Amino acid sequence: MINNFNKVSRFGLGCSAVALSIAAFASAPAFAQGAPAAEEEGQVIIVTGSRIPQPNLTSAAPVTVVGSQEIKLQGTTRTEDLLNSLPQVFGDQGGNLANGATGTATVNLRNLGPERTLVLINGRRLMPGDPTSSAADLNFIPAALVKNVEVLTGGASSTYGSDAVAGVVNFIMDTDFEGFKIDGQYSLYQHNNSNDTLKDAHARRGFPFPSGNTVNGGTIDVTVAFGGKFGDDDQGHFMAYAGYRKLKAVTQNKYDYSSCASQVTAAGAINCGGSATSPNGTFFDWASNTYQIGANRTFQPGFTPYNFAPLNYFQRPDERYTAGVFADYEISPAFHPYMEAMFMDDRTVAQIAESGNFGNTLSVNCDNPLLSSQQLAIACAPENLVTRLTETGFPLVDEGAPPLTFYDPVTGTPYNRGFLQALRRNVEGGPRQDDLQHTSFRIVGGMRGEISPAWSYDTSYVFGRTNFSETYLNEFSASRLNNAIDVIIDPRTGLPACRVFVSGVDTNCRPYDMFSLGGVTQDALGYVQTPGFQRGNTQERVFNANLTGTLGEYGIKTPWAEQGLGINVGVEYRKESLELKTDVAFQTGDLTGQGAATLPVKGSFDVKEVFGEFQLPIVQDGFIKELSVEGGYRYSHYNTGVNTDTYKLALSFQPVSDLKFRASYNRAVRAPNVQDLFAPVRVALNGNSDPCADGSATAAQCALTGLNPANYPVAGNPAGQFNGLIGGNPNLKPEKSTTKTIGLVFQPSFFRGFSATIDGYDIKVTNNISTYGQDVTIQQCINTGDPTFCSLIHRDATGSLWRSANGYIEDLNRNIGSVKTRGVDVGVNYSTRLGANSLSFNLQGTYLDKFKTDTGIPGVAAYDCAGYYGLVCGTPAPKWRHKARVTYNMENGFGLSLAWRYFGDVKLDRSSSNTTLNGAFSPFNRKIKAESYFDLAATFNLNDSYTFRLGVQNLLDNDPPIIGANGTSSVINACTAVFCSGNTFPNVYDSMGRYIYAGITLNF
Repeated sequence: MINNFNKVSRFGLGCSAVALSIAAFASAPAFAQGAPAAEEEGQVIIVTGSRIPQPNLTSAAPVTVVGSQEIKLQGTTRTEDLLNSLPQVFGDQGGNLANGATGTATVNLRNLGPERTLVLINGRRLMPGDPTSSAADLNFIPAALVKNVEVLTGGASSTYGSDAVAGVVNFIMDTDFEGFKIDGQYSLYQHNNSNDTLKDAHARRGFPFPSGNTVNGGTIDVTVAFGGKFGDDDQGHFMAYAGYRKLKAVTQNKYDYSSCASQVTAAGAINCGGSATSPNGTFFDWASNTYQIGANRTFQPGFTPYNFAPLNYFQRPDERYTAGVFADYEISPAFHPYMEAMFMDDRTVAQIAESGNFGNTLSVNCDNPLLSSQQLAIACAPENLVTRLTETGFPLVDEGAPPLTFYDPVTGTPYNRGFLQALRRNVEGGPRQDDLQHTSFRIVGGMRGEISPAWSYDTSYVFGRTNFSETYLNEFSASRLNNAIDVIIDPRTGLPACRVFVSGVDTNCRPYDMFSLGGVTQDALGYVQTPGFQRGNTQERVFNANLTGTLGEYGIKTPWAEQGLGINVGVEYRKESLELKTDVAFQTGDLTGQGAATLPVKGSFDVKEVFGEFQLPIVQDGFIKELSVEGGYRYSHYNTGVNTDTYKLALSFQPVSDLKFRASYNRAVRAPNVQDLFAPVRVALNGNSDPCADGSATAAQCALTGLNPANYPVAGNPAGQFNGLIGGNPNLKPEKSTTKTIGLVFQPSFFRGFSATIDGYDIKVTNNISTYGQDVTIQQCINTGDPTFCSLIHRDATGSLWRSANGYIEDLNRNIGSVKTRGVDVGVNYSTRLGANSLSFNLQGTYLDKFKTDTGIPGVAAYDCAGYYGLVCGTPAPKWRHKARVTYNMENGFGLSLAWRYFGDVKLDRSSSNTTLNGAFSPFNRKIKAESYFDLAATFNLNDSYTFRLGVQNLLDNDPPIIGANGTSSVINACTAVFCSGNTFPNVYDSMGRYIYAGITLNF
């Protein structure tokens, strides 16, 4: 169950070697967790978020705890699904994303980003999971062996160092396990297709419409663990485990709400949209007239959007192996060595629609025998002939200028070229597949012990490494494609052949005939299709040594307290490095479906730190129940020349046993990571709108963005993707944040088994390492004409932001303004006996009052995304979210549990009156209604060794909300490409119907 009290264990956040203390009532049943029981007198515990063990103290900072029983009841095999159900967590990278997936799973606390959430295992850092991000990969963690998950939201840098801006997630493994255990589970998704929203839209396009029952996504998850004591006097203990998980792929064509790419009009109608990169091709001449291939090698006006949705994955296939061992041996109370070794190999494949010619060819030779006379008359009309080339080779047509003459390298024959940008889908070659593999290991070695009754120490070294491998299949080579469409008659055979073939430059080239329906041959496909390869690794080394003193042993305490001053001081050294190597195809941007070059990168940094903290009970069981204060400080020196200070101060006041007040203030930092500093600067697909493409902005407004009025309106990208200049910035400064919390704990003695908490939080991040956001930049330029934004927009010669790499919006990393989030967490717990049976209830909810971004630019309004979603605000951020569970357990071992997950309504950010957010939009996307999911689970404890569980999530088979997600501008495109997929947000809403699982645990 979920409990927002201070749950403490031998691996409480940041420390070690003390026994589990605060738990559910002793009378509470299995698979239920009520209010914390009173601590036993004199018992030493670890206070969450601190390194100081103290008797009879709980945390002054709010902590949410997910126990192992809740993990079993939820039936999760993916750790990110478990965390995403918490109201403090926002969906991020995970197994339900395909386009833009990294292959990792990350946690995003408070919507501040996964790079601002620190992930720990047993109180120590988990290394970065991928060369593209500093965030840890949750795939590394075997869910079946997690004892508790502790979530501390808010700053914690003074205790744990950089990155703990949004908070800390600590996975506490069941390292004390003794015996032999097998845990296995099989799960799948079932859905009844009965959503008619897109039925007529499918019929109008002639697309098949899924109907009836569909069963998909079968998953196997098996974990074996064994452990026990060793040594002459059982001084040692070990636990080892091995796990295997395999998920089957689920494609979007299985569901009626995702089998076509939804597109909505300004009037609110919904259609099946698609991409202009189609099997029959889409062609633009210099005047932006649009053509497609018709019968008998003809150009016909218009284009037929290609439905790219069916082949996209809703769930990626994934195969994961895990293994590990935990061991410790007490030589004496002063010398207690310990070690941890964990390993993971995870391989997954992301799949999206086929690659092709995404406008990578910009002209055609007028001596091309594949052109019919009708096509030649259009492509090589006098007003369409290329007159000059830019430095980058982009062909231009200047009105009234003579055409540029080219010469055949073999015959010397002159010829002209006509401007013709082509988009043609590679349906012959199959979907693009991104084969992603992460192989990670983490080793911990340390020593702890008691020097005296007052002093103890703990020293450890952590080494973690992730090896990354990516193979991108079924891509096109842009250079080969340009060779393959430059076709002439081979004088030796009288047949069409590539010019480079005839000249001997490339004898492998075969003509790629995109001017006829079905004209592409397998020989041509074998030439233009090519894979891409990336290899890389990330490494993290952490050395920590700290000394803890309970100075009450020396009489350093107040007259009103039994326990004295506790302190902890220490040093830490951390080094992080990454290296990414890419092949020539990636480096040169030759892969047509990648949007831009992926350049190699290599970098590292290290940091030396000193830290200290104290806890002082002022009053204990005196004229008030309890009053205590705690504080901490950390100084960090980075080899990049940056120094940071972080600190905390917290107060706990309990006037009577039934009521406790708590408050804390934290200063946290996030120093720029290797990716922030050294990511290569490149042009890539980055934005989702160009208001100058659909008339939502006037010609005068678009002139501010650099668009020639003669080109207004500019041709838009039907896929809703636009170029941005992105990359790192070595001049970045650290982020700083302040976190304030205030709350109360109510645990009435007159209502046994009941407890409630309410905690307000206020987090503000300044010197925010971020970007303006490409869609914000162009909208602000249109709205205000501010050169700060307008100067960042660079249109190519046609006025486009997507046709070539010359058109883009600068969106580099920078320190900009601030982000502030504020809200209230509520927790309610109740547990009671009903004769020999038991009943428990738990609720964890969050009210989001504010999520405000301020760019810090004069004249640009700060904007609040609380209660909104969209191109700027991103994934939905409802005002209220909660998860509640009621569980009834019987004496005979049968238990039944019902959970209610609630996600409040959100509005489209473009519908806001805020001048930074507002803009044209479709009424269809104005609002996503509130969503409730009900999950039912049953457990059967047949005996102490055998437990069976069966459950269904999304019991009522609710459909996810449909978003108009495909189009050329913000009017019809309401969500970003990575986290919006299948016309919805699959990392937020249940997108594949009912999740049904059955599991068994054998314990010997």
